[in-house]
Amino acid sequence: MKTHNMSKIAKQWLLLATLIIPITSFADSPKITIDVVSKDEFVLFLLKNYENRGFHCSEIRVQAKVVDKDGRVARRSIIALGVILPANSLEIRLEAGKEVIAALRNEMNQPRIVDVSDPKYSCEPKIVYVTADKKVFRDRLKDGSLGPEMARIPAGRFRMGDIQGGGDSDEKPVHWVSVDKFAMGKYEVTFAEYDEFAEATGRKKTSDNGWGRGNRPVMNVSWYDAVAYAEWLSQQTGQQYRLPTEAEWEYAARAGTETKYWWGNDIGKNRANCDGCGSQWYDKQTAPVGSFQQNPFGLYDTAGNVWEWTCSEYEGKYKGKENQCLSKNYAKNSRLSACGGSLSGDAWWVRSANRDDGGPNSRNVHLGFRLARP
Repeated sequence: MKTHNMSKIAKQWLLLATLIIPITSFADSPKITIDVVSKDEFVLFLLKNYENRGFHCSEIRVQAKVVDKDGRVARRSIIALGVILPANSLEIRLEAGKEVIAALRNEMNQPRIVDVSDPKYSCEPKIVYVTADKKVFRDRLKDGSLGPEMARIPAGRFRMGDIQGGGDSDEKPVHWVSVDKFAMGKYEVTFAEYDEFAEATGRKKTSDNGWGRGNRPVMNVSWYDAVAYAEWLSQQTGQQYRLPTEAEWEYAARAGTETKYWWGNDIGKNRANCDGCGSQWYDKQTAPVGSFQQNPFGLYDTAGNVWEWTCSEYEGKYKGKENQCLSKNYAKNSRLSACGGSLSGDAWWVRSANRDDGGPNSRNVHLGFRLARP
């Protein structure tokens, strides 16, 4: 496992372009915010409704400034239509500008969005009937029980690594990565889920260190253990479960952000289970999964609690293995990447860009995992 220089001070870095725009066009000023983030080829709309009533936004529009490799500039409208916001909800609209960029490629040399401005919107109160969340699903096992909750992660492109500056050497080089849509565990795999696998296969259950089992994240699991669980779940459901690649993990943990943590550059209080995070469980025991706020992709505990194994082989500098899954047949003498930090790590360790490594047989109270599948 790596160590880091505590004297390093992470440089503050702003999002490429972010507008936080309270909608105040109503007399009673409903608590709705719209975050708009430009990302070279798309725009990410994060719409948060803090009201105890629903809203319907017929149109949300921003002006995008597009610049190409030759310095030519174009301005186009990026529009999100028919956005429904249930009470106390968050809605994500990703890649709203992709079609605009595709059209401009016919007349510009490698166009990219560099700024968004002049937001306009049309929203009104509306009764919203909430149905089952299609972004979250569970596959059924052969005995009729349900597998882990999985969140659908949209395709996208992001900058991976030490975006803020001042990070560890293995968080470099910062580079663009494209990720196809996939599904990822809403929570870290729990003891309850792993114990079911252990009982079904005659496998020895892992120790909970006296902290409790049930809905706490499973720990003391090796990389081989995590891969075996994914293989068993695949056989049970007929789906292709696996560990996420390191690139998928960071993309899902960032959820469209470029800050240290998905919620911003400050660790804040009670955002995660880690040293200095204000958690009641810090350095005492793992927190039950889902104890803190979910990120914009609907994932919990991507910072702190337990380190999460990925399927990618670790490299001291990014050279492409972060996009690949290592076969268990070739893992014996390899180091595997883990992400997310743990309950005993400080704010530095739970940054979205931070990474660690371990041998495939490594086990300790700080190591767990979450699953991915197509």
